[in-house]
Amino acid sequence: MAGELNANGPARRRRNKKKSRSSGPGSSESTVAVSTSSSDSKERKKTAATAPPAVTHKNPLFVITAVILMPYALYNAYLYLFLQHPELISFLYPTIRPAVKVHDTRQLLIVGTISSGTSQVAQDLKNNLGLEIGHENAETSWSFVRDGTVSWFHGIRYIPRPGMDVNAKTNNSGGENILFLSQVKDLCRELQPQMGFHPFMFRDGKCTLRQSWGDCWRGECEDIVQEEWGCGLRSRNDKRDDNELHQRRDDCETPFNKVLHQVRHPLRTIESLVAKFCIGGVEGKVQSSFLIFANALFPQHNFSEMSCIEAAGYYVDEYNSAIIRAREVGIDDQFQVEEATPCQIAKAAGFMDSDVFTVLQETEC
Repeated sequence: MAGELNANGPARRRRNKKKSRSSGPGSSESTVAVSTSSSDSKERKKTAATAPPAVTHKNPLFVITAVILMPYALYNAYLYLFLQHPELISFLYPTIRPAVKVHDTRQLLIVGTISSGTSQVAQDLKNNLGLEIGHENAETSWSFVRDGTVSWFHGIRYIPRPGMDVNAKTNNSGGENILFLSQVKDLCRELQPQMGFHPFMFRDGKCTLRQSWGDCWRGECEDIVQEEWGCGLRSRNDKRDDNELHQRRDDCETPFNKVLHQVRHPLRTIESLVAKFCIGGVEGKVQSSFLIFANALFPQHNFSEMSCIEAAGYYVDEYNSAIIRAREVGIDDQFQVEEATPCQIAKAAGFMDSDVFTVLQETEC
């Protein structure tokens, strides 16, 4: 048996060598193929790793541009064409309204105290009658407010300047006064957004809304407040296209054909003011923003020493009293917000007159 195994040994080894030789070339080709495939795979990974990332819809910058910046740019282009340069698209819209600039006359200004319902009246005139009415906004370059404005702060036109407008009825003026300039600086030192006032609501000036409140906006604010404060109590002569002087009833930068005084039941107005500006109830403290404006506009009172309900009451009384006195020089009419309908307000504002009636032809008025 052992001999038999030994005798078969060399034969087996020879057969194994033959198999090895016969399978050698195929095995070599397989090894090369695997090696080549592995090399290609590594090269592809290396290329992918070093290649710049593809810009796809998943890129955050692409998403921001597509979702925010593009609509914003298109909207600004729309406002630019329709409000500032409608003549460029007049061939598409033959009846398009002309641009209204800062010195151009608008139809309506409504003034009333804070919390007298000015926001609701502006919305009613806009939504129910289709008028371009702004709330605390008279800037027509970027806003559809070409028919008029409802505003509490525009009432500053009919409040005498401290130390200067000695007697608004006779237009006596004491000249520029240190007290007046001090009050202007107090109003403009810091932005008080909760008071509904920003210089941009009057005109598109030298500053941009992208700028934070700083020297630019502070200077713009001081210029506007000095121009607007008491301007409705002073008349002036304008030179028109015929080169003749025509007397205007006010000295304001932006004129309005009709000025209405809006009033609300004083208790309801004071109640709303207390809810907005009181800290700790009716006997509590007054928010600083309200104190800044009340003390500046009516320095004959020290609102800082009053309880909140007292401050609200004196503010409503002083504001409305100033507007009522101005009826002799610049206020056309008065209405109570609880009783007047949008159509009645529009009629008092002159929108029913023949030269402007087309604005309301399709309304229920």
